[in-house]
Amino acid sequence: MVSGDPPGPETRHRSAPVSRSSRRLPLGPLAVLLVAPLVRPLQATAQHGAPPPAAASPAPPLDAATRRDVVDSLAAEVERVYVDADTGRRIAGRLRERLAAGAYDRLAEPPLFANALGDDLRAVNGDLHLGVRYAPGFPAFPTGARLPTPRPTPPGSAPADEPRPTPAMVAELAAQNFGLERAARLEGNVGYLEVRAFYDLPEAFATAEAALGFLERTDAMIFDLRQMPGGSGDMSNWLLSHFTGPDTVPNLKIVNRSAGDSVVRWTLAQVTGTRRPDVPLFILTSRGTASAGEDFTFALHNLGRATIVGERTAGAGHNNAFIAIGHGFVASISYTRVMDPATGREWERVGIQPDVAVAPDSALDAAHALAIAAAAARASDPVKRRTLALTAETLAARTHPHRVPPGLLARYAGLYGERSLRVQDGRLVFQRNPYPPQPLLALNDSTFALAVLQRVTVQHARSGIPRLVLARGEGDTVRVERTGPVR
Repeated sequence: MVSGDPPGPETRHRSAPVSRSSRRLPLGPLAVLLVAPLVRPLQATAQHGAPPPAAASPAPPLDAATRRDVVDSLAAEVERVYVDADTGRRIAGRLRERLAAGAYDRLAEPPLFANALGDDLRAVNGDLHLGVRYAPGFPAFPTGARLPTPRPTPPGSAPADEPRPTPAMVAELAAQNFGLERAARLEGNVGYLEVRAFYDLPEAFATAEAALGFLERTDAMIFDLRQMPGGSGDMSNWLLSHFTGPDTVPNLKIVNRSAGDSVVRWTLAQVTGTRRPDVPLFILTSRGTASAGEDFTFALHNLGRATIVGERTAGAGHNNAFIAIGHGFVASISYTRVMDPATGREWERVGIQPDVAVAPDSALDAAHALAIAAAAARASDPVKRRTLALTAETLAARTHPHRVPPGLLARYAGLYGERSLRVQDGRLVFQRNPYPPQPLLALNDSTFALAVLQRVTVQHARSGIPRLVLARGEGDTVRVERTGPVR
């Protein structure tokens, strides 16, 4: 029973089998360049991501020969693997021109030099996955290495030729709950999952499985990706496959220019936990939704499975790889294009437009209201429909509060048997002894929401004595005349 007026006297992770038609995108760090890095990266290739954070320990100053070696190596790698050969040559040419013009001559500190190189990499076409960090010891691909096109592997594993995360990196990610910030059941039985990173680790899949299990009985789902800058395409595909049917369908095409091949990623034929192909699905977005966050949004939207609420996403639509370019520097270089397999449409630079455009800080309220409406439209039980209608009314009043004249509030104050109404900070507060007081939410001048499903109405009887009418969500009603002033 949900009532603001109280009455009287183990999940284990199982690796999800991967169908022969499924395709994997490898894991990588989870911060794109339009935001500060949030976590340390894992592997050398990324579904989408940015360079690793700068080294924490002081670095020796750079001389001219070292700077030249780094620029030469970086320019050569961009020419070799960048997603578009002509653009790669233009970017490399800019780096060499800047070096020749002396743009880096005064940059003796490695982090400052790395930042300047990253700015010049992105100056040509604004690719958010391009960047450089000074990170000695980071597990990156060596210069000249062949960058593999993503191939299918079971969730939580990675190809043998990819560098592996260190135990310290895994421990740091575990402390952040592997990017799953919050799981909650919102009013109206709406599931809410806030995700700030996708990781391709067994522990990450186990954590995500537990979150989905907690929310599997909800009538609608909201994924909050407003602060989600990227990560593992493998995790993205595993997660979104829980909301598609068992028949696998293509959802992304990945083209590797340097390797001369491509692959299509398919939804998974089998998933752990409950598959929910029909539950109403909403995704919250902002300009901070990037890379693998956009992957998840793009695929589900193209499949007709999700409504996007918020603002246009970042437009970071490539796979990137981390390549060692010498002297402790690591470059993030885009090496594959990612697109809709049916249309060839990409989200690089253009982002993904929302279906419902609202400011990011209003997106959750808007999506919650839409989710309640969607659940009500599917409900066959009249009691459930009424409950959802009351919930929607309460949510709307929170978003657009009604202001009751202070004089009316003062007239409503008083004792109503074992209940009382008092005015506090411009609001009417309800209390039933001995329970704690509860502020009321005004729906109009005389009716207020108590919790979500209960209504408190103050009526003026012919006797002139106000009457409190308490209507509970369960359907029963209590009527009590005022018995005296508030003590």
